[in-house]
Amino acid sequence: MAGQEAVWHVAIDDKQQGPLTKEEVLEHLRAGTLIGTDLIWRPGFSEWTPVQDTEDFWQPPKRVAMQAAITEPRSNTISVGRDHEVGKGDAYDREKWSLWKAANIGLIVSGFSLLIRIPSEHGFELASYAHTASAETIAALAGEILAVPAIFFLIALVRNLFFFRQPKSSKSAFWGALTFTALLVCITAALTLYQEIFFNRTEVISGATKKSFIAESVPLCVQKQRSLRLNVEDNQIYAYCTCVSEKLADTTSYKMLGAERDASGLADLKQRSEWVGSGCRL
Repeated sequence: MAGQEAVWHVAIDDKQQGPLTKEEVLEHLRAGTLIGTDLIWRPGFSEWTPVQDTEDFWQPPKRVAMQAAITEPRSNTISVGRDHEVGKGDAYDREKWSLWKAANIGLIVSGFSLLIRIPSEHGFELASYAHTASAETIAALAGEILAVPAIFFLIALVRNLFFFRQPKSSKSAFWGALTFTALLVCITAALTLYQEIFFNRTEVISGATKKSFIAESVPLCVQKQRSLRLNVEDNQIYAYCTCVSEKLADTTSYKMLGAERDASGLADLKQRSEWVGSGCRL
């Protein structure tokens, strides 16, 4: 009979023990080393089964033991002989998510989203942020980079709070933080290199860069002309400034655009503005 023969195999503390007799299994139950949620198997069973669901050993589990079982991690697989595996994949759901891992995944997604924006009309915006490097543009760029990691971090945090009884993640917080720092440095270096390449081209600006240049130049021109020409109607000033901005864009290269913020660049911009302005009527 199964009660006298050593046919039982049990999983205790992520280790398979057996074969055991029924009396030996009962001794483990009485000692508390084996609880109702632990798995048991013998020849004839199609799969590993919780002790509490096995009629031969049914008994109400101890409250403390049951609470410990809820938070106790289990290995991915428990092998019996050569032909049995149980609990495969369960470990993924039996520990809290790593907050650093979630943030790293978010940072990778953020970096990829920045990468696919470069060929689009937002490429100039990214290069301009990195090139200007003011407190405002750095804050805006940091917000774009860190927004997705922050969302992933919060999702993992909420999930861990919901499953607060699960054990802590086995992932190393140190290596997670180090990986996050390395990824952030790589993204920052890539943006710096991108703006250097972007604003060192000698061809005339075009596409989204030209549109952005005109959109920024027209209001500045209108404001200046209003203060100089008090008796001129706004629609005339706007038409004049649009003409000047478009002609100015046609004579501006990416390299010149990147140099406009220093003293020599501003002087050159003023000179070119006066030159193209002579061809526009106010």
